[in-house]
Amino acid sequence: MKNFILKSLAVASVVVASNAQAVADPANDFLSVYTGSKAAAFDVLSADVGYNAATNEFVFRTTAAGDIAGVTGAAYVFGLDVGGSTNAPFASVGLPGVTFNSTVTLRSDGTGNAGANAVTTHIVGSEIFATVSASLLPSKGAAFSDYTWTVWSIDSRVSGLGRLADFAPDANIKVSAVPEPGVYAMLMAGLGLMGLVARRKKPGLDA
Repeated sequence: MKNFILKSLAVASVVVASNAQAVADPANDFLSVYTGSKAAAFDVLSADVGYNAATNEFVFRTTAAGDIAGVTGAAYVFGLDVGGSTNAPFASVGLPGVTFNSTVTLRSDGTGNAGANAVTTHIVGSEIFATVSASLLPSKGAAFSDYTWTVWSIDSRVSGLGRLADFAPDANIKVSAVPEPGVYAMLMAGLGLMGLVARRKKPGLDA
């Protein structure tokens, strides 16, 4: 029974994780124009942006190759296309698909901002994340669920294109849908039913 529960929980974790739709990025793929620190915190390994319609919030998250907190100059800029006209400032470095007209920046010192508004930033080891109200990222024509994004790490001590360390992905993708509480409730109910079935089938146990 114990093994069954463990296997069920493992399946559950995969199901929940798959909803995050995190984008993986290769290690040590710094841009050729980058002149900043090559510390592991500047090397992005994965990222995702999700929209929760139930709370009207976005969740921004990225993971680096090493611990982030306190790494001088490390910051992660999420560029969002929220509809309307956009900028494509990185075509000269081979990234014409990165377009945006709104940004959220998370920093290694624990600060962050959505446009001109401060946001609460969390850092756990090599992961940095924040939950941002959609009201701080107003639409310019697109539905919140149709926003697209990418993220790039920078060394804020460097100016110009030389500050651009790593992109994930290399062109905009659509935000993912954050699972609503009802999804988790159904998942837990399903696991409970599976456990009951396993108990009924096991010899020597009463129904």
